[in-house]
Amino acid sequence: MTIHTRHPNSAKPDKDQPTARTITAVVLLCLAVALPSGSAIGQSHMVASPSGNAIGQSEISRDRLLGTWAYDSVVVERTDGTRVAPFGADPKGFITLSADGRYSLQLIRPDIPKIASKDRLSGTAEEYRAVAQGFVSQFGTYSVNEAQGTLTLHVETSSFPNENGTDHERIITSFSANKLQWTNPTPTTPGIAYSTLRRAPQ
Repeated sequence: MTIHTRHPNSAKPDKDQPTARTITAVVLLCLAVALPSGSAIGQSHMVASPSGNAIGQSEISRDRLLGTWAYDSVVVERTDGTRVAPFGADPKGFITLSADGRYSLQLIRPDIPKIASKDRLSGTAEEYRAVAQGFVSQFGTYSVNEAQGTLTLHVETSSFPNENGTDHERIITSFSANKLQWTNPTPTTPGIAYSTLRRAPQ
């Protein structure tokens, strides 16, 4: 009862003077108001994070793969565990992925010896062997599986005729705006091929 009948001149704090209990209540109220705002900000960051993850997962897209990529290296790990560079230490070649869904691929050893006769149709057996082993060219259509991170080449015609009319998958293991790495589980030399490519200058 004394709480309601306290005299205005009393030394004890009255209803117009804040008490510790009142301050605590105000602080708690402020926290209660602030937390949803903070929570919303936190949720905003959480939305950005999944979005970033989604971008990461979908960074391998058909649109981003479009263009011409130059080969930096090709290494084949044979079934017996040995590793070879079938196109040499500094392969020359490109794969072009067009917006119309078609592709063209050329891959050549830079050290293929010249045909002594200077006639493409009149080389020796050894010369033709070197050409055949150091050169692959093919074209066809392609498809991209963004979820699985794969590029599949639907070969129409290849300099290695065993590939004609077949599909060959490239498993993309690393991708950025200017660098691309993939594995090929069915290369022309039995084993697994590991390739590194860079985007060719426009």
